Amino acid sequence: MKKDTREALIDSAFNTFYKQGFQGANIATILSEVGINKGSMYHFFKSKKELGLAVIKERIEQNLVNKYTKILEEKESLKNLFDAMRSAPETLVFGCPLNKMSQEMLYVDNDFKKLLSETYVIFENLVGQIVQKEGLEDSSSKAKLIIATYEGALMIYHLNQNKVEFRATLSDLENQIA
Repeated sequence: MKKDTREALIDSAFNTFYKQGFQGANIATILSEVGINKGSMYHFFKSKKELGLAVIKERIEQNLVNKYTKILEEKESLKNLFDAMRSAPETLVFGCPLNKMSQEMLYVDNDFKKLLSETYVIFENLVGQIVQKEGLEDSSSKAKLIIATYEGALMIYHLNQNKVEFRATLSDLENQIA
């Protein structure tokens, strides 16, 4: 039961932080959704900050690891990477969770900055491994380029809601990388 409550807290916090931002989120909303009081939350997390750090580590980072490790293990992993990225705008309604949390918290709190930076490095390394698996040179630089272009294309998609343009940008990048 304790593990279920802790997981429910992290899930609710992830969804709330994703939609409202960390600073805009109200703990009372999270607690109400999970059906517990503030005292019960403190059994699992000492503060909103500790809950936020758990969200980064256990949801944002873990989701990236799960998604990109699976792609890395597939045949044609680079093609599958771009296919996965091209399908993402409608699933990432509020933007990339890592990017969104980074934009908000990097300069606000050093603990967030450290963990978000570590999570980004994991993401970059996984994309770099996918590039390297294809036998392409300079996998680290290409991984940075892929991520930066993806995040920029995602922002543009959210501004103009143009899936065709979003997908074309990623296809152009895929052709340049390969």
